[in-house]
Amino acid sequence: MPDKLAVEGGTPVRDTSKNPWVAWPHTDEEEWQTKVEPALREVYLSRTEGLPGPKSTAFGQRFAEYCGTEYAICMPHGTDAISAAITGALDLDGFGDSGEIIVPNYTFIATASAALDRRCSIAFVDIDPDNFTVDPRAIEEAIDPDRTRAILPVHLLGHPANMGEIMRIADKHGLKVIEDCAQAHGAEYEGRKVGSLGHVGAFSFQSSKNLTSGEGGAVTTDDRDIHDRVHAFMNVGRRPGGARWEYPRLGWNYRPSEYLAALLIVRLEVLETQTLRRNQNADYLTEALTEIEGIIPPRKNPWATKHAYHLYPMKYQQEHFGGRSRDEFTAALRAEGIPCTSGYGAPLSQEAGLSYIAQKYPGLIRVLPCPHVEKVCQESVWLYQNMMLGSRKDMDDIVEAISKIHKAFNA
Repeated sequence: MPDKLAVEGGTPVRDTSKNPWVAWPHTDEEEWQTKVEPALREVYLSRTEGLPGPKSTAFGQRFAEYCGTEYAICMPHGTDAISAAITGALDLDGFGDSGEIIVPNYTFIATASAALDRRCSIAFVDIDPDNFTVDPRAIEEAIDPDRTRAILPVHLLGHPANMGEIMRIADKHGLKVIEDCAQAHGAEYEGRKVGSLGHVGAFSFQSSKNLTSGEGGAVTTDDRDIHDRVHAFMNVGRRPGGARWEYPRLGWNYRPSEYLAALLIVRLEVLETQTLRRNQNADYLTEALTEIEGIIPPRKNPWATKHAYHLYPMKYQQEHFGGRSRDEFTAALRAEGIPCTSGYGAPLSQEAGLSYIAQKYPGLIRVLPCPHVEKVCQESVWLYQNMMLGSRKDMDDIVEAISKIHKAFNA
């Protein structure tokens, strides 16, 4: 007989009260004393907590260098970064009909809400079932030559989208490509970092992200005109280096805090090391999980030369677990001391807020067939990025817990 499951009163594989997972964000006293406190103290004593933003500018320069772009502009949130990137790429003023953007139907709501906020309509399309990023074939099928102006691929969960094919389609149809990099800090497509592959990229530094300041964002680009329009959007219409009381464009105030920029400068230093560790642990975990029938580990496409593993996405096949539901599986896994989530529960277009908008404003949202999204929503099980910063023993605990559940459910 298999060991009694913790969810049924047995002993868990991992007692998280005694053996907690790696905390996120990473903090320690030495880093505070040697790096973080001096950085925040410098901002405080300088009395420059906002304009003219020397720390924000410095972080932008370092982040651009990290991503391999000419420019990066610091923003207060990831959603603002997407809105600014759309504005810069499409030269929007926010008042007229901005045309249509193609968006994957499996992503966080900010990808869609930022586009709608810029008065763009949306075409939701299907994903690649192996890597969960937008399917280029679905993009091409969705293009409306009279409406479509841009493609908004999401490097979902840390896996880079198929940017070579997406850029080919964009060039063919004269479209802009806005990368949503919110979950993919450090990910690479054929050796190039995300955020440098399309016309413009948008990042989030929200509290769960692989690079975080609690809240924050950035826009990356090689295009000077896009950069200048993003700067105007962020800084009440001003041009870079322009006079304070001159506003050549209509803009808004999305300037970031200098304290957040100072913290990001410190944390950027260790991002690459952390990304490497996530990849090493994920590769080890994937090899081990392939031995458990009914668990499909994440598949990394050949172009994904580096995954960010903001989340570690598995697919659960209940027919190989005694017919037990995914909800039963995730409940059992959490009871064994392995945090997890089933992720997005439905295609984004079916969320109540977007369904309401689609009904109230017909024509604002198009939904193309998304069979892969629907299936992935039924099968996904995600592990969190902080877990990928643990030890090999931590990975072994995950495998042991899943194996234990597999045996019990099939008993």
